[in-house]
Amino acid sequence: MFEHVSNVGSSNCTEPCGEKTILNISDKLLLCTRMTVNLEDAKKQFTDLMRNLNKKDQEQFFSFILQEWKPMETVFQCRPVHAVTDDLRKDMEDAIIDDPVFLLNSIAYDIRKRVPFNGILSTEHIESPKKGENSDCESNVTLHVDEFLYDDDDMNELIDNGKLQKYYCIDCGSRDIKPLIFISHSMSRDALYFIFNTLLPTLEGKTVLDIGSRLGAVLYGAYVYTDATKIIGIEMNKEFCDLQCSIVNQYKMNDRIEILHKKIEDAPDVVRTSDVIVMNNPFEFYLPESVQVEMWRFLKNNLKKGTILVVRPNIETMLKDLQTGIVINDWLKPLSHQSNNQEVSSFSSITSQDNDKYDNIVCYEIK
Repeated sequence: MFEHVSNVGSSNCTEPCGEKTILNISDKLLLCTRMTVNLEDAKKQFTDLMRNLNKKDQEQFFSFILQEWKPMETVFQCRPVHAVTDDLRKDMEDAIIDDPVFLLNSIAYDIRKRVPFNGILSTEHIESPKKGENSDCESNVTLHVDEFLYDDDDMNELIDNGKLQKYYCIDCGSRDIKPLIFISHSMSRDALYFIFNTLLPTLEGKTVLDIGSRLGAVLYGAYVYTDATKIIGIEMNKEFCDLQCSIVNQYKMNDRIEILHKKIEDAPDVVRTSDVIVMNNPFEFYLPESVQVEMWRFLKNNLKKGTILVVRPNIETMLKDLQTGIVINDWLKPLSHQSNNQEVSSFSSITSQDNDKYDNIVCYEIK
């Protein structure tokens, strides 16, 4: 309850009125902060607060609570030592991270603090393609924004707040403007849901491989959305590998996720034994055309029959300007969506208006 202050601003003061007014306002503000709240009031205030937040802000707020207040540790400290069993600890951890959407959001917010805004490390070398659909991605008109870290709502908020520009001026000072090109080198959190709950069949007992795993988005998505036995990320940048290992250990995902600091051509056994391989355009911005040709020929020679490829963009687009000699129709068979989640039908009906954003994520089977 608030403490009551009497005679605030009394007219019989002997000090200058302006100074006394400032002093009284300051005192009043200080006194108003002295309040006690019982548990029931705290619960009500918390509930009211959550109801006034949108879903995105709720998720960020929960992430803040997990990181700053560490609720699991508080619970354990309040219990007798003998009462904190391994089973109890596991149950508490499972309860907090049971929601895969919340978990992926929490991981994304953690990674934001560790990488530059564009998600590109100083140890990376990115080149604009000379041919193909992305040949217009010149450095002066292209912004690299990682979709796993920043979703559409984040982008709109950044633009609305003036922290991110959407257009560039062709002639400085004129109204002749064009939209900037936004490029992401990661799958968005929504796209991960689409891939592992709509595009692919059940993955129980299967091995999932992500070629060029970078921040690890596909690995985390496969972990929270599937029962895949093994989830492997191959990444040639050691700094990215260290980041992924840190996240995997922090969120206790190392029972199924493995990070390999290798080039894909140095891991033929992994390629041959994988059941599902995800490729988010891993070569175009990182390798010369001649090396890209070698990578595709390597994959053609090492992928086993029945392996499922999940790619963005489609294979036809990625191979269009490369002289690989690969006849796509002789190598791959397109697959239709195979939902593994009973809730997907309702999810898909809700998000059908956004389905066009996933048109460039395509699934194939090796013949």
